[in-house]
Amino acid sequence: MSNSTLHSLFRDKAWADGELLDSLATLGPLQYGEAHHSALRIFNHIHVVDAIFKGNLLGEPHGFSATNTPETPTLTTLRTVIGTLDAWYLDYVASLSPQDAEARLSFNFVDGDKGQMSREEMLLHLVTHGGYHRGAIGRILVQCGITPPRDTLTTFLHRSEPGRRGG
Repeated sequence: MSNSTLHSLFRDKAWADGELLDSLATLGPLQYGEAHHSALRIFNHIHVVDAIFKGNLLGEPHGFSATNTPETPTLTTLRTVIGTLDAWYLDYVASLSPQDAEARLSFNFVDGDKGQMSREEMLLHLVTHGGYHRGAIGRILVQCGITPPRDTLTTFLHRSEPGRRGG
Protein backbone atom coordinates (compact mmCIF):
# COMPACT_ATOMS: atom_id res chain seq x y z
CA MET A 1 0.00 0.00 0.00
CA SER A 2 1.36 3.41 -0.85
CA ASN A 3 2.21 6.00 1.74
CA SER A 4 -0.28 8.40 0.14
CA THR A 5 -3.07 5.83 0.54
CA LEU A 6 -2.23 5.28 4.21
CA HIS A 7 -2.09 9.03 4.73
CA SER A 8 -5.49 9.41 3.06
CA LEU A 9 -6.96 6.70 5.31
CA PHE A 10 -5.64 8.44 8.42
CA ARG A 11 -6.91 11.82 7.21
CA ASP A 12 -10.29 10.12 6.81
CA LYS A 13 -10.01 8.60 10.31
CA ALA A 14 -9.24 11.98 11.88
CA TRP A 15 -12.13 13.59 9.99
CA ALA A 16 -14.57 10.79 10.92
CA ASP A 17 -13.50 10.95 14.57
CA GLY A 18 -14.11 14.71 14.62
CA GLU A 19 -17.49 14.42 12.89
CA LEU A 20 -18.65 11.76 15.33
CA LEU A 21 -17.40 13.68 18.36
CA ASP A 22 -19.45 16.65 17.12
CA SER A 23 -22.52 14.42 16.84
CA LEU A 24 -21.96 13.04 20.33
CA ALA A 25 -22.13 16.60 21.65
CA THR A 26 -25.84 16.54 20.69
CA LEU A 27 -26.45 13.38 22.73
CA GLY A 28 -27.36 14.94 26.06
CA PRO A 29 -26.06 13.03 29.08
CA LEU A 30 -29.14 13.91 31.13
CA GLN A 31 -31.71 12.91 28.52
CA TYR A 32 -29.74 9.90 27.19
CA GLY A 33 -27.63 8.92 30.19
CA GLU A 34 -26.95 5.26 29.42
CA ALA A 35 -26.58 5.82 25.67
CA HIS A 36 -24.23 8.77 26.25
CA HIS A 37 -22.11 6.71 28.65
CA SER A 38 -21.99 3.73 26.26
CA ALA A 39 -20.93 5.94 23.35
CA LEU A 40 -18.14 7.49 25.43
CA ARG A 41 -16.97 4.04 26.55
CA ILE A 42 -16.80 2.82 22.95
CA PHE A 43 -14.96 5.94 21.78
CA ASN A 44 -12.54 5.60 24.69
CA HIS A 45 -11.90 1.99 23.63
CA ILE A 46 -11.03 3.19 20.12
CA HIS A 47 -8.62 5.72 21.62
CA VAL A 48 -6.99 3.24 24.00
CA VAL A 49 -6.36 0.76 21.18
CA ASP A 50 -4.91 3.59 19.07
CA ALA A 51 -2.62 4.49 22.00
CA ILE A 52 -1.61 0.85 22.55
CA PHE A 53 -0.62 0.49 18.91
CA LYS A 54 1.32 3.76 19.01
CA GLY A 55 3.44 2.13 21.70
CA ASN A 56 3.72 -1.04 19.62
CA LEU A 57 4.79 0.93 16.55
CA LEU A 58 7.45 2.78 18.54
CA GLY A 59 8.57 -0.28 20.51
CA GLU A 60 7.74 1.56 23.73
CA PRO A 61 5.59 0.59 26.71
CA HIS A 62 2.05 1.88 26.27
CA GLY A 63 1.02 1.65 29.92
CA PHE A 64 -2.31 -0.12 29.37
CA SER A 65 -3.37 -3.46 30.85
CA ALA A 66 -6.74 -3.55 29.05
CA THR A 67 -8.34 -2.12 25.92
CA ASN A 68 -10.39 0.38 27.91
CA THR A 69 -9.88 2.33 31.10
CA PRO A 70 -11.81 1.84 34.36
CA GLU A 71 -12.96 5.46 34.30
CA THR A 72 -14.96 7.02 31.50
CA PRO A 73 -13.48 10.28 30.22
CA THR A 74 -15.67 13.25 29.42
CA LEU A 75 -16.47 14.16 25.84
CA THR A 76 -14.19 17.20 26.17
CA THR A 77 -11.29 15.05 27.34
CA LEU A 78 -11.89 12.51 24.57
CA ARG A 79 -11.99 15.24 21.95
CA THR A 80 -8.58 16.49 23.13
CA VAL A 81 -6.80 13.14 23.42
CA ILE A 82 -8.28 11.73 20.22
CA GLY A 83 -7.38 14.88 18.27
CA THR A 84 -3.84 14.79 19.59
CA LEU A 85 -3.35 11.11 18.75
CA ASP A 86 -4.99 11.45 15.33
CA ALA A 87 -2.51 14.28 14.56
CA TRP A 88 0.37 12.09 15.75
CA TYR A 89 -0.73 9.28 13.40
CA LEU A 90 -0.98 11.68 10.47
CA ASP A 91 2.61 12.81 11.08
CA TYR A 92 3.79 9.24 11.64
CA VAL A 93 2.23 7.89 8.45
CA ALA A 94 3.53 10.84 6.42
CA SER A 95 7.10 10.08 7.52
CA LEU A 96 6.94 6.28 7.12
CA SER A 97 9.16 4.80 4.43
CA PRO A 98 7.90 1.81 2.41
CA GLN A 99 10.60 -0.37 4.02
CA ASP A 100 9.57 0.70 7.52
CA ALA A 101 5.90 0.10 6.68
CA GLU A 102 6.67 -3.48 5.67
CA ALA A 103 8.86 -4.23 8.69
CA ARG A 104 7.32 -6.82 10.99
CA LEU A 105 7.34 -5.95 14.69
CA SER A 106 6.89 -8.17 17.72
CA PHE A 107 4.76 -6.99 20.62
CA ASN A 108 2.58 -8.21 23.46
CA PHE A 109 -1.18 -7.87 23.48
CA VAL A 110 -2.67 -6.57 26.73
CA ASP A 111 -3.79 -10.12 27.61
CA GLY A 112 -0.13 -11.20 27.53
CA ASP A 113 -0.23 -13.06 24.22
CA LYS A 114 2.57 -12.32 21.82
CA GLY A 115 1.95 -10.96 18.36
CA GLN A 116 3.74 -9.93 15.18
CA MET A 117 2.45 -7.54 12.56
CA SER A 118 3.99 -5.23 10.03
CA ARG A 119 3.63 -1.53 10.71
CA GLU A 120 1.30 -1.33 7.73
CA GLU A 121 -0.87 -4.13 9.14
CA MET A 122 -1.02 -2.36 12.49
CA LEU A 123 -2.06 0.89 10.82
CA LEU A 124 -4.72 -0.84 8.73
CA HIS A 125 -6.00 -2.54 11.87
CA LEU A 126 -6.51 0.87 13.48
CA VAL A 127 -8.41 2.18 10.45
CA THR A 128 -10.77 -0.81 10.34
CA HIS A 129 -11.08 -1.09 14.13
CA GLY A 130 -12.05 2.57 14.47
CA GLY A 131 -14.56 2.34 11.64
CA TYR A 132 -16.20 -0.71 13.16
CA HIS A 133 -16.65 0.93 16.55
CA ARG A 134 -17.67 4.32 15.14
CA GLY A 135 -20.48 2.36 13.44
CA ALA A 136 -21.59 1.04 16.83
CA ILE A 137 -21.67 4.60 18.17
CA GLY A 138 -23.65 5.66 15.11
CA ARG A 139 -26.20 2.97 15.91
CA ILE A 140 -26.55 4.37 19.44
CA LEU A 141 -27.19 7.82 17.95
CA VAL A 142 -29.86 6.43 15.61
CA GLN A 143 -31.62 4.74 18.53
CA CYS A 144 -31.74 8.14 20.23
CA GLY A 145 -33.19 9.82 17.14
CA ILE A 146 -29.94 11.51 16.06
CA THR A 147 -28.68 11.08 12.51
CA PRO A 148 -25.00 10.06 12.66
CA PRO A 149 -22.49 11.59 10.27
CA ARG A 150 -21.76 9.77 7.02
CA ASP A 151 -18.61 7.90 8.00
CA THR A 152 -17.40 6.66 4.64
CA LEU A 153 -14.18 7.13 2.75
CA THR A 154 -16.08 8.29 -0.32
CA THR A 155 -17.84 11.04 1.65
CA PHE A 156 -14.52 12.18 3.10
CA LEU A 157 -12.73 12.19 -0.25
CA HIS A 158 -15.47 14.09 -2.04
CA ARG A 159 -15.76 16.67 0.74
CA SER A 160 -12.02 17.15 1.14
CA GLU A 161 -11.25 16.99 -2.58
CA PRO A 162 -14.35 18.23 -4.44
CA GLY A 163 -12.55 17.86 -7.78
CA ARG A 164 -12.98 14.08 -7.47
CA ARG A 165 -16.67 14.61 -8.25
CA GLY A 166 -15.79 15.70 -11.76
CA GLY A 167 -15.48 13.37 -14.67
